Amino acid sequence: MDELFETDDKKKKVPKQIGHLYRKLFLLVFAVALLAQGLVIVEKTLTDYYDRLADSFKVILTVDDTADDVTLQQWGQTLSQKQDITSVHLLSSEDALAVVRHKNPQLVDALLALGKNQMPAYFEITLATPALNNIRPFVDNLDAEYESLTPHYNLAQAKMLFYTGLCAKLIRLIGLLSLLAFLAFMFLVEAAPYPAPHAWRGGVSGILAGVVGALLIGGIIYPTGFLQEMLPYLTSWSRQALLLVFCGLLGWTLAKWQKF
Repeated sequence: MDELFETDDKKKKVPKQIGHLYRKLFLLVFAVALLAQGLVIVEKTLTDYYDRLADSFKVILTVDDTADDVTLQQWGQTLSQKQDITSVHLLSSEDALAVVRHKNPQLVDALLALGKNQMPAYFEITLATPALNNIRPFVDNLDAEYESLTPHYNLAQAKMLFYTGLCAKLIRLIGLLSLLAFLAFMFLVEAAPYPAPHAWRGGVSGILAGVVGALLIGGIIYPTGFLQEMLPYLTSWSRQALLLVFCGLLGWTLAKWQKF
């Protein structure tokens, strides 16, 4: 009878199979890594798209009356001193015609054929982010302050710029909150007295899962033939390095936790 009870006690004390543990750990970290890769791609794409929209968005202030150079210079100085305007570029009538000729020669030829050999001088201004997010009241204030200047801007582009920036910030906030939740989980596991003689194997398995996840994303894009061209727009080396560190820490924590 004693031998029977001793056998039962030994069976109860048999540790978990390490191989099964790391298979489950790998799959769990792999799934998290794939979700993180998708989050990184969306965040990077939205951020780059927002930057390109912001760089290309300009407000044009055409000069209604024939103002002299001194007046134009004074207007340019007062515009550049405004807090929400980052740059002011004055183009004369000749410069404006040259710009249009460079972008659309046919339009210039049509204007000259109609006898319009001159274009109005204008200011090209670039706005800071607060002004971009409130473009309509900001431009209305400029219009009221400078009666001889007529503002022109693309309202649809301004709205797209606002919503793109908002979505990019929302994605970053979601990623940050998720990361804080994972860090809190890691802290709670590390604070508990779990024995972890093989936790480093879990860290290695987590890093491997992150690498396989990145390779899978690359394998999905590869058939398009644009993998090398698309990578700079989808991710960055710094983002991938942080993701691998996160996967390693998550694998380490799960190996110590061993509750799955």
